[in-house]
Amino acid sequence: MGYPLLNRHAVWLVRTLALCAIWPCWAQQRTEVPNRTSAERARVALEHGTRWLLENQLKSGAWGSHHSPRPNEVLASAPGSQDAFRVATTGLVLCALLDSPFGGEPKQVALERGLSHLLEHYAVRRQSGIEHYNVWAFGYALQGLGACLREAVAPARQAEVREACDQLIARLQGYQSVDGGWGYLSLQGYRTHPPAASSMSFTTATILVGLSRVQAQGVTVPDDMLQKALASLQRCRTPDGPYSYGERWSRAPQALINGAAGAACRTPACQYARLLHGQEVSDSDRNRALADLLVRHGGLQRAGLRRPIPHESWCQISGYFYLYGHAYAAYMLELCPPGLRQRHAAGLAQAVLACAQPDGSFWDYPLYSYHKPYGTAFAMIALARTLDEGHRSP
Repeated sequence: MGYPLLNRHAVWLVRTLALCAIWPCWAQQRTEVPNRTSAERARVALEHGTRWLLENQLKSGAWGSHHSPRPNEVLASAPGSQDAFRVATTGLVLCALLDSPFGGEPKQVALERGLSHLLEHYAVRRQSGIEHYNVWAFGYALQGLGACLREAVAPARQAEVREACDQLIARLQGYQSVDGGWGYLSLQGYRTHPPAASSMSFTTATILVGLSRVQAQGVTVPDDMLQKALASLQRCRTPDGPYSYGERWSRAPQALINGAAGAACRTPACQYARLLHGQEVSDSDRNRALADLLVRHGGLQRAGLRRPIPHESWCQISGYFYLYGHAYAAYMLELCPPGLRQRHAAGLAQAVLACAQPDGSFWDYPLYSYHKPYGTAFAMIALARTLDEGHRSP
């Protein structure tokens, strides 16, 4: 009976002696690696992310596809929902590439190819009465097109870009929910057009950002459309400051998904959208939102990374909110006083770098083959704004 225990002790002793023998060499190797600051690491990661996006653009000019190595995926039926994911990802990548100081001439070629894809495919139809992910496509297409107008990508096509923006705005009016915002699923059984289902706060915020981008470039956006969406977003704000998942969820403000931890990746996007449209968000509210995301509840956000089932993590957090939330937190930092920017920029960069991959990409949630392009784009948007130079204005 004593021999197995003795054997285990012998194995433990051998392993310990071996570790002691190699420890000095291992430690010496580690000390030879230069200690980079978070800003230096962010800049290197931004360069690698740019290269990854340029190397993984599809022949069509888009980024992301329906291909998946997993047997179970998020509900996104073909063709409409998959078209929506691809257009949305492409619009987002255009924003990220325009934020990056890297890429040179290959980046300019990629931008024009991506823009051509958007102009050809932006008119995504909803897949069914349940799935209307096409609102994501409209919101991120507007963000990408607005960025292309601002940076004069393909100047000869500006009239075409503006016409596409007008068409997207008209389509968004048709999909604006009866409560004034936008949502991407009608799970309550009311399959109407326009949707009668509740909107989602973060979807509404994302679309409001896209509308602000093109409005800043002289594209007309109906004021009643904006006011309904902003009112919906305001109703989603809980008394403590975080934003509920959507209007339907506002009836349970104490639910975990609506609390400070569950909403930490949504609240910066909602605040940023309101700021862009001239609404007041106090400095204390902004600081609390950034602190919730990066300090108080940062560990809970990381715990949800790469879990494949939506909302399975603590406080009903989903991994696909992680890089989204940090990207919009970075956008909001640009509109914050210098003290807030200095306080949170390094922590924001560290949080984003947690998603970096050896191939130069970033991802937070497995989603067909869209997760690396959209994750890398969000990460680049965030990292560019933690640097002292090389970032773009909102």
